[in-house]
Amino acid sequence: MHVEPYAKKKIQVLDSALICHIDESALFEEQNGSVEKLKEMTEKEFPNMAFMSRSMQDIFTQDFANGADLKTVLKTVDGSTDYDYLIKATKEESSLNSESDRVDRLRELFNGINKNTAKEDLYWHIKMAMLVSLAKKEGCTYIFMADSATRQAIKMIAMTSKGRGYSIPFDIGVENDTTFPGITLLRPMKDMLSKEIGLYNRFKDLEKYVIPPTDFNTGKPAKSSIERLTEDFITTLDRDFPSTVSTISRTASKLTPLNDMDLSKKCAICNM
Repeated sequence: MHVEPYAKKKIQVLDSALICHIDESALFEEQNGSVEKLKEMTEKEFPNMAFMSRSMQDIFTQDFANGADLKTVLKTVDGSTDYDYLIKATKEESSLNSESDRVDRLRELFNGINKNTAKEDLYWHIKMAMLVSLAKKEGCTYIFMADSATRQAIKMIAMTSKGRGYSIPFDIGVENDTTFPGITLLRPMKDMLSKEIGLYNRFKDLEKYVIPPTDFNTGKPAKSSIERLTEDFITTLDRDFPSTVSTISRTASKLTPLNDMDLSKKCAICNM
């Protein structure tokens, strides 16, 4: 967004940016008050950037629900009860007018899932669907994700374990302009370790703005989910062998999609 006059080799890529926050306080009480805190921080530190926040339960509003292709896809699966469940859910959707109804619905959705691994995946897909939908609505051409090298390494091993190795180049690549037409996903922090980011925040006195992230595995034992187990494995290994994360990240960045991949066919849930 901003290039110093003496940095002649650099070019200004963007004229403006929008900070987008998805409020998850309906699922995690620890996130209460995060919207106010981030809005105040944006106005004070980044007055030239716009700030917007949407609650996670808004996924049930017409804004987001209209773009879902789930009905068409699930109908083609023989003997699937998911289609009947979805039709029932869609009929109920029109009555979800109040905020509390949507909050209850979101909690009910996640409480109905027994495994933490599945909860994490659904939670991530909902967030991604909301971000892409909001980006299209606001006319954004780029989405900047804050994945660090540590996060990328954990995602690569965890996704391969879950059987998502096929879409890794899109899921954790530095630049993904294939998955969502007209939108490019960028991960500018992919070479920074989470520890380096933590130290930078401390030296620059940014810790007061940090809101500790909370998810379904916060404070849970290592074997509570595939991702939590992978995180425990990689961070422990990285403590004794500091090149672990960078080696995995470099390997991941070399992966490319197959040449004969049919990009017109997509998964209705993850859009990959």
